[in-house]
Amino acid sequence: MNQPSGNHTGVNILDQQQLLECAQDKSPEGRRQLAQAVSSFFGDSILTDHEKELASEILMNLIRQAERDLREALSERLSVQDNVPAELIVFLANDEISVARPVLLHSPVLNDVDLLYIITSRGEEHWQAIARRESLSATVTDRLIDTGDTLTMMNLLENDKLTLQKNSMRRLVKSSMKSEALQVPLLARPEGDPEIAIDLYMVVSEHLRKEISQKFQINAQLVDEAMESLVHELSSEAKGVRQTTQEMVALAARFGARGEITPDLLIKTLRRGQIGFFVALFSQGVKLSPESIVKVAQKEGGKSFVVICRAVGMIKSEFASVFLLSRGLRTEDRIVDQRELAQALKNFDQIKDFDVQRVMKSWQADESLIG
Repeated sequence: MNQPSGNHTGVNILDQQQLLECAQDKSPEGRRQLAQAVSSFFGDSILTDHEKELASEILMNLIRQAERDLREALSERLSVQDNVPAELIVFLANDEISVARPVLLHSPVLNDVDLLYIITSRGEEHWQAIARRESLSATVTDRLIDTGDTLTMMNLLENDKLTLQKNSMRRLVKSSMKSEALQVPLLARPEGDPEIAIDLYMVVSEHLRKEISQKFQINAQLVDEAMESLVHELSSEAKGVRQTTQEMVALAARFGARGEITPDLLIKTLRRGQIGFFVALFSQGVKLSPESIVKVAQKEGGKSFVVICRAVGMIKSEFASVFLLSRGLRTEDRIVDQRELAQALKNFDQIKDFDVQRVMKSWQADESLIG
């Protein structure tokens, strides 16, 4: 960077531009040049009051940034130590979120009283960080739920290091009436026993029944029967009882008749956890029995599964989603190994349309060939 010119015109035009460029440069060298330029401005007796104010503001921002950098680094360093004075950790935890986050996430020094105070006195960014701590008492967990912040509750549900108490789970079920995004992670929690799952479906279905009855003139018995059937289906899936009923097969046939068995519908069905209905839809889409769909999905290597997915017109990204979401159909373990997914995607790329059609015709003619 050129040194500030003693020429007053140069200061107004050239050096102000240089100041702007240095202010945007976050590197140590950029900050050094900015500090040097600002300090040299103060030595220029012909600066206007406006230029002096500009230089002062830039210098103060530099100081504040340096302080923030130091506080952030200090917070990171102390967040993993347990012999730090509690007053210092509480001070850092109440700072702006970039400074507070490390100690909120990790510091073992913070106790329940500290956390409750921070939840009461700070805002949603601090709540969301606390919700990701590896260990939280039921009291702190419930206080986080009381904030009503959806992202905070999502962080609680997605925190696999945390064990949620049954009462906290019930409170989250009630919150899911207002925040639908909570419903899927709620069902995925290891603490989510069948009783919790049924509570979730019943709460949501009651809310939905009231909303429908208020908006539409419709046979209440028809809505109730449909809701009860869905609640039974979803709660059974939550218990690990997966079956494709005749009712599901009949309903899938209606979707098929309307040409609505699309990859998008299959993915949505899996996301809701409706494995039985997914099988029924797939069965209708490729004209194979539900038993054959399950058999194909469970075959190792994924080659057979690729065939039926390609047969319903899935593109690669859709197949990847279905393969990941249908893991529960193939095994009790819902986690897909990356190598398994990579091999399945390789198979998807390698198989030709002609081979898909040939294999499907042979299976439809004789399902025993699936093996």
